Amino acid sequence: MQSKKVILSLHYLPSVLYFKYLLAADEIWFETSENYTKQSYRNRCKILSANGILDITIPVIKQHNKKQLVKNILLDEDSNWRQNHFYGLQSAYGNSAYWPYYNDYFKKHYSKKNAQSLFDFNLLLLKTILKILKVEKQIFFTESYNSIHEDKLDLRTYFDSKGRNADEQKETESLKKYLQVFSEKFPFKTNLSIIDLLMNCGTNSLDYIK
Repeated sequence: MQSKKVILSLHYLPSVLYFKYLLAADEIWFETSENYTKQSYRNRCKILSANGILDITIPVIKQHNKKQLVKNILLDEDSNWRQNHFYGLQSAYGNSAYWPYYNDYFKKHYSKKNAQSLFDFNLLLLKTILKILKVEKQIFFTESYNSIHEDKLDLRTYFDSKGRNADEQKETESLKKYLQVFSEKFPFKTNLSIIDLLMNCGTNSLDYIK
């Protein structure tokens, strides 16, 4: 990675590969002014459950047939998604080696309404993960949308939830294996949410990413 600056869309509990690029940068920029798109990693992530890979998705309030900036997307609190998501994480990783050490870091975000927007909620979780990894990063936010950033590595469209980016898929396949909770049931599942790596590898997660 040549650029010391990277610009990213802000994802929900991002993937391991996402963190590879994020941690390699000295300066991180998050895009606030792109249009929100459905079925993206902005409001969903992949974890490994007893039944295989599970997509967990945050419900959001969208205005139909109208474009909305990602920073303006509000969380839909009419359902028990916070409780359901934490229960899903507990079911998936409750027996992992590091769940007892890390679950309280995340539980606080799911037990109360500490953010109104999807962007702010994702940011809280990302900062929590950086705290667990004991990593400090300079974080900045765009004020308007620019299609070209010549001074930054632009990864805003690199991570595709539908697997349409061949370069991303190639990188994903090259990630090394680590022991996962349900390894006796499934072959290694690569590039899941960073949650999977943290709960299985704990203090070794940073070395794995690097």
